[in-house]
Amino acid sequence: MGWLGLNPGVEEGTICSAPVVVPQDGVIRINADGVSGLSVDLLDERFQLLAGFAGGQVAGPDGLDCSVNWTGKSLAELGGQSVRVQVSIQKTDEALPRVYALYLGASEVGS
Repeated sequence: MGWLGLNPGVEEGTICSAPVVVPQDGVIRINADGVSGLSVDLLDERFQLLAGFAGGQVAGPDGLDCSVNWTGKSLAELGGQSVRVQVSIQKTDEALPRVYALYLGASEVGS
């Protein structure tokens, strides 16, 4: 049990995953508090930003199963490709963001 967040006195930071393969019809879900202070980028295996997948917004409210959305892009476009998921955390006036879990999986039928 635990969470990832900012150390006292630190205003921002990032977390980056090992390479993972995006499933067909893939989605990313995050369990987090302070989602207004989170954004998600997708990188290739060499840590290069994938076009159109910068600044993905985590949909609130805080809690379980928050979706990640990119303007004009869908994670499903990357099905079968290997990516790194980078989460940027920035302290806001509203809250101190904390990430409890990040899930990469296939979308459920009807969602």
